[in-house]
Amino acid sequence: MKTIKNLLTGVLITGALFAVSCKDKDDDPQPCNYPTELQAEIDAYTAAATAYFNDPSNSDKCLAYKNSLLAYIDAAGDYEECATLAGQHAEFQASLDAAQASANAIQC
Repeated sequence: MKTIKNLLTGVLITGALFAVSCKDKDDDPQPCNYPTELQAEIDAYTAAATAYFNDPSNSDKCLAYKNSLLAYIDAAGDYEECATLAGQHAEFQASLDAAQASANAIQC
């Protein structure tokens, strides 16, 4: 359970970094729209996490949970340029790396 709490914390930190780093800027003609563009991945991850936490012995739910997290990480990676433009590339990459390590640690 400690790994799961760390993972959820990492996802929330990553989300916070996106929210801060994806503000509209004059030099960025196409502003980052993180909350809208990743909403499907966030919803899928939340649903899979809830299902898995309710029945952690179910390997199918575990796999769905892990895969939804990996899909979120993959989609979030598309926002690297946004974080770089906001001067937060190191924090962004550290959050993605931590989330990836947590996902890799999930044993189904």
